[in-house]
Order: sequence, then C-alpha cells, then structure tokens
Amino acid sequence: MLGHYFPGKLELFKAEAGRCAHLHMAYSRTLSAGGGTRKHRDGRDIREMPAAPPRQREIKVVSANAMREVIADIRAAFEAQSNHRLAVTVVETGEIRRRVLAGEAFDVIIVPRKTADELESKGKMAGGGVPLVRVDLGLAVRAGGEIPDTRSAEALKRTLLAAKTVLITDPATGGISGVHLMEVLETLGIAEAMRPRLGPNRGHGSHAERVVRGEADLAVQAEHEIRAVAGAVFLPYPEEFQRSIVFVAGVGAASAEPAAAKAFIAFLKGAEAAAAIKARCLTPA
Repeated sequence: MLGHYFPGKLELFKAEAGRCAHLHMAYSRTLSAGGGTRKHRDGRDIREMPAAPPRQREIKVVSANAMREVIADIRAAFEAQSNHRLAVTVVETGEIRRRVLAGEAFDVIIVPRKTADELESKGKMAGGGVPLVRVDLGLAVRAGGEIPDTRSAEALKRTLLAAKTVLITDPATGGISGVHLMEVLETLGIAEAMRPRLGPNRGHGSHAERVVRGEADLAVQAEHEIRAVAGAVFLPYPEEFQRSIVFVAGVGAASAEPAAAKAFIAFLKGAEAAAAIKARCLTPA
C-alpha cells in the first residue's frame, strides 16, 4: 500500500528504517559497554547529560508514639535517598483517630492495627496496612530495690494498691497503655481506689525516667519505652492481662502523594529501619 500511494518512495522508507535500527543497536552496544558518550552521525561525541533528580515531594506523616524515635533515626537517610521531605506529626492514637476522621489529610498513617481497621472501614485509609512493630505493655519500677510481684491478678492488685503514685498516659488522649490500664483496674475492681493515685500525662515523655528519679512508685508504659531507660525494670502484666499491639503503616485515602507515601512505607521495612527498630528495643512485626 505504501508503494501505491508514494510511488518510488517505498525503498527509501525501508532504507531509512534500516539505518535507524542500526544506529539504535550501536547506541545500545555503547551503553552496555559502559560508554559515557553517544556518537553523532558525523562521528562527534554527544555528552550524556546527568539524570535529573526526582521531583521533591512533601510526605505528611502522622504516627503514634511507638514509632517516634525510629522515624527520627531514619528520617535523614530517607530524605537523602529519595529527595522527598517528611513533615512528621507524632501524637497519641486517639488524637490521630480524631483528626483523620474529621477529614485532615495525611499521606502516611501509623497506628495500631485495630485503629487502622476502623479507618479503612470508614474510607479514611487505604487497605493493606503494612505491619511495622509489635509492642507489649507493662509496668516500670526502679532497679535496686524490692521488685514487686505482678505474676498473677491478685499479686498485681496488691502491687497497685501498695503504690502511692502510678504514672500513666492519660486515657483521654487515647494512649493505648493508659486505656489498657483503666480496663485492668476495672476488671480488678479497684478503679475508684486507684484514681487518686494515678498521675496522667497528656504529652510525650518517659514515665519510667520519672520512676527512676523517685517521682513515682510505678509507671505504666510500653515495654520498649521502659527497657530504654537505665535504672528501670520492666514488669509484665500477668498472662490474662497481657496485650500486644501491632502498629501498621498505611496510605491515607486523602493522600496527595500516594506514590511517595508508598516509598516511605517501603523504606520503613528496609534494612536501615530494621536496625533502628532493634536499637530502640522494639520488636519487628
């Protein structure tokens, strides 16, 4: 058909196509051989231009406290490798839930699995959350003295009632360790008796450090937060009250940068993040 519409041109088109294929093969051989230049048709070198860096994106991250230190540890490495910038907010789980359900947009959301399931069911978080770490809860006591007994429900009850001050994360913020303790106190039937002895904290801080300084008898916190404090001893709950929380990372349904968000989540599952997780006494999920 080409020869019919362009008389005498068919052979010219065939020749040009063959010449282009030949040039492409020559260029491919140059690249595979590690050549740093391309050859123009007349034999002159065409210098390779350096690849443009990926366009910088701002990734809005909101995370519960469990991943606070890990994110801080790996932030510079991710930003250097990806050319993206992280805008990080770390608050209690209840605050994250409130803000996301109210419509605030985040690219990456890091929360306990139960909260992630709720946000997914309400269309606020994409499905397929990636598990990052597992956190156990317990009590902190100062090392060097008598170690209280928490091996049974009755022993835990006696230990709590013997304490003058117990530091907790304020349950009103949705902090998981504080919420869990209140459930334990209700089950033990001592919630009202313990209320005046509880020292709720609404902000981020190490309750275990305050116990070591002698400001309280006990503190209730995540295991990794207690074990990271020199001079503090971690006491697990009795088996019936033990609780492990898996924190997952997911892409916010309202994310403006879903591809960059997925890149950061993938980085959180990489070798550098794994080293930071181990260094912070956390357990990979």
